[in-house]
Amino acid sequence: MNKYFKPRFYFLLIFALTFNYVYSQRATSPEALKVAEYVRFLASDELEGRYPGTQGNYRAAEYIENLFKQFGLKPLENSYKQEFPFPVKYIVSEKNSVVWEKLIERPGLPREMWKAVPKQWKVGVEFQPLAMSENGTVTGEVVFAGYGITAKDIGYDDYEGIDVKDKIVIVLSDSAEGQPKDERFVPYSKLSYKAMNAREHGAKAIIFVKVQSDSANVFYPLRMSSMTSKAGIIAIQANRTEIAKFFPKEANLYPTELEMQKTKKPKSFLIPDTKVTITVDLEKEYANVPNVWGLVPGTDPTLSNEYIVVGAHFDHLGWGTENSLYRGKIPQIHNGADDNASGVSAILFLAEYIAKNPLKRSVIFVSFNGEEEGLLGSAYFTKHSPVPIEKIVFMMNFDMVGRMKERKLNVFGTGSSTTFDKVVDSVATIDTLMLTKGTEGYGPSDHASFYAAKIPVLFLFTGAHSDYHMPTDDAEKIDCDGIVTVVNFAKKILERYGNTFEKPDYIVVPTEKKETQHNGPGYAKVWFGIVPNFEDNPKGLKITGVSPGSPAEKAGLKGDDIIIKFGGKTVKNLQDLTYILREFKPNDIVDVVVLRDGKELVFKVKLVSR
Repeated sequence: MNKYFKPRFYFLLIFALTFNYVYSQRATSPEALKVAEYVRFLASDELEGRYPGTQGNYRAAEYIENLFKQFGLKPLENSYKQEFPFPVKYIVSEKNSVVWEKLIERPGLPREMWKAVPKQWKVGVEFQPLAMSENGTVTGEVVFAGYGITAKDIGYDDYEGIDVKDKIVIVLSDSAEGQPKDERFVPYSKLSYKAMNAREHGAKAIIFVKVQSDSANVFYPLRMSSMTSKAGIIAIQANRTEIAKFFPKEANLYPTELEMQKTKKPKSFLIPDTKVTITVDLEKEYANVPNVWGLVPGTDPTLSNEYIVVGAHFDHLGWGTENSLYRGKIPQIHNGADDNASGVSAILFLAEYIAKNPLKRSVIFVSFNGEEEGLLGSAYFTKHSPVPIEKIVFMMNFDMVGRMKERKLNVFGTGSSTTFDKVVDSVATIDTLMLTKGTEGYGPSDHASFYAAKIPVLFLFTGAHSDYHMPTDDAEKIDCDGIVTVVNFAKKILERYGNTFEKPDYIVVPTEKKETQHNGPGYAKVWFGIVPNFEDNPKGLKITGVSPGSPAEKAGLKGDDIIIKFGGKTVKNLQDLTYILREFKPNDIVDVVVLRDGKELVFKVKLVSR
């Protein structure tokens, strides 16, 4: 399950974290034993977390494909795979460089006779580009800007009284040993926020240096992730020992840092007689990664030309990505048993059943890739559908269905068609399930891509737990009997819509007010209401759509708009918008500038309370 745009899921996760359930893999029926076999393989250590572009991910895809073939599913477009490009690594060339020029005092000589001494840094030794960095070359004077924070709500601003326009800023990173211990500063501790803040203050580049600790000279991994958006500024990390040499004697780095931690007051200053030239040149390398699909043709001459899509993503976090909630120092495999070996096992079980008992309508089973990186596989599917997109009558999504408790099941999307509520309730009564329903079609998993394409959706989910996005999400904790219960529930819904001429209509669901996880300083108190598009866009933040009834919809924004400014500030990505929203309060009216069909349009948006 993807961690972005999931307010309802946050509530469920907080609830789950209050308790610490201990599971053993429960499988008492022959059906559950078969499901357990699927889960054990997909969530095994040998697949190393199924991260896209890795051998484990490809092996999982082959496993699913072979089972689809074994069950008798037909290929689509002459293949069981739909491949799409996925960024797998950065190529860091020797073009990346940092050259310092420090004016060296020469006693007895006038200042104009002092000479600047150059010092060249080597990439990977004294510095490392950050994944969010723009490419390019900049030169400028150097300013130490503390923690790089501007937090008006708590009366703290590292940029107050210091001019950084066209300069290069040195900023301390967040760390458990540093200022983020004070909870008021936690929302401002992310590197992406600090990069945006430096950019908005006019800096040409930002140099991050870790606060003093055992790992102060260890670089952040240059991880490739489609979720890492460009920050609109050149950004690197420096070796702490090396950069400390450029600080003046009267304001050495470590004493300055200690004073700031103690007083919680900024201490920013121009580093005298110092210039630096930074060149960043990062190139993405892509690999083709697969969605895996198979078709069970319908039996009715007319209805077989219409399709139901049944999906579940098979990728996970590998050894941990920025989406992981694990904070240990030693990397761990994230097996993703519930997220989402459980969902894949459910659709495998369903695929075998439907292949033996075909419906009048055709059914496409698809296991998506790249969900954790921004619903990439499902977005690609809807844009490159193997069948006419208007012929897909509805989509059913399985994500995290392996932790059923007391026959409780969450079903979201019930408002995306006028027919769903009655059908879902009647099946739940037959199966004696206790349902928690949500009407919205958008959400934190692949069904959102289909709802954005105006297709009704249902999303099945057994609930959040403390192993979510942790190395502890393992196969032995999965309730395989519960997965079979979910599948039996899904069968009846599929048979209802697959064997009758009744077709679910598509409904735009008014968005419910959201509960928010955070209400304190540093967190947004307003609601805007856009559905982000996670594809790279160098011009700004592209949106898939707007939430019905939201301020964004009322103002006139719509899908495929590219937001480039919000309240006078530049928007390069979703993180930028998230940080900018903190600065506003309910009933504020802000100008939002978007690109639509290549033209700049300005909308006035009245923000409301979350």
